[in-house]
Amino acid sequence: MGEGTRWLRVRAVVSAWVPVLVAVLAVFALAGGWAAYTAHAAPGTTTEQSEQAHWTVTGEFQHSADVTRENPIFDVGTTLSNRSTYFTGASPVLDGRYVATYTGIDAAAASIDLDAALVMRSVGEDTVYWTDRTSLDEASVDDVQAGESTNIAFALNATRIANRQSAIQESLGQTPGDIEAFVAVRTAVNGTADGRPASLSLTHRLPISVDGDAYTVGPAETGSETVTTTETVTVTNEYGLLWTVGGPLLLLGGVSGLAILGVGRRRDAFALSENERDLLAFRDERAEFDEWVVRARLPDSVHDRQRAEAASLADVVDFAIDSDTGVVEDTETGTFYAISEQLLVAYEPPALARSADTDGDTRAGLLDGVYEQLDSIEDETDSETGESEATDGDHEETPRPQD
Repeated sequence: MGEGTRWLRVRAVVSAWVPVLVAVLAVFALAGGWAAYTAHAAPGTTTEQSEQAHWTVTGEFQHSADVTRENPIFDVGTTLSNRSTYFTGASPVLDGRYVATYTGIDAAAASIDLDAALVMRSVGEDTVYWTDRTSLDEASVDDVQAGESTNIAFALNATRIANRQSAIQESLGQTPGDIEAFVAVRTAVNGTADGRPASLSLTHRLPISVDGDAYTVGPAETGSETVTTTETVTVTNEYGLLWTVGGPLLLLGGVSGLAILGVGRRRDAFALSENERDLLAFRDERAEFDEWVVRARLPDSVHDRQRAEAASLADVVDFAIDSDTGVVEDTETGTFYAISEQLLVAYEPPALARSADTDGDTRAGLLDGVYEQLDSIEDETDSETGESEATDGDHEETPRPQD
């Protein structure tokens, strides 16, 4: 029942909500315009911190032990390299080397100072109870180019480390904490960054633990450190599709909608005629009371009853309910009837609704156009003959056909 009135309902809604629609479309247009302007015309800038790396120092340990004592496993003179465990009975002396590598793209030459020491100490969870530090070696190299390395060598006797720890414990007594030993190499690098002096200092460790006739080495605590500088840069803001595409589309939609509303309002395209309003009201009632209505062709004898004209379909339905009867829509005339023994209550639907073959909106538009053309022809005819409605009582208006 609503297919033929869909456009009428749209017009009715638009006509009733024009101020609200104008406000909404104006907001859309302003928001779209602002987004489009921001994304394309004036994107603006933001300040960002840019970090630039200039050069890096990487440190690593290498270690080995020569077999110097007879044993059934290793031949004397064999070199054991980079093992996690060595044996004091076969190779008590650990030979170590720390290598510092200086790298950087277009980095200027730098000086590197290395200082290696054996550290023994007793530590608790957050406390160092005592520390014994023995210097192993020092090295200083100037004019180190990017990609070059410098190193420092050291030698440790595992037996002497164990004896030193025992002597300290005997001297101090039973001290709290855990005893640990490691080789610590402090690396100091002096170079330049962006033409200004820049320095870097880092310390790497190689743990050593003596336990009876074996000692473990590592894992080494090494890595790399980089000299960086931070500069402030200004970059243009970038926006996604929601701003770059959605903004112009929203602006276009808002402006187009306002234009359509303006033209339609000026041409009175949204206002409904009285007949159209009657049609909508009837269609609503027809849909509401559809379950009460039966479509049938009434016999002529039914029309012999006394007839009463109802003002609406709802009145016919009310009468049918009170009379315990049904509502019949005559398939030939489109009139609705509630039939009792003595009375025939009828309701004639609006003229625009009496169409079974064409869409209601289309028919309404066609009829309005025909009426306007007929009225125009009549006016032109009256003008040519000098006749007017005031002087010609026999003038008849062109009858408008019923649907």
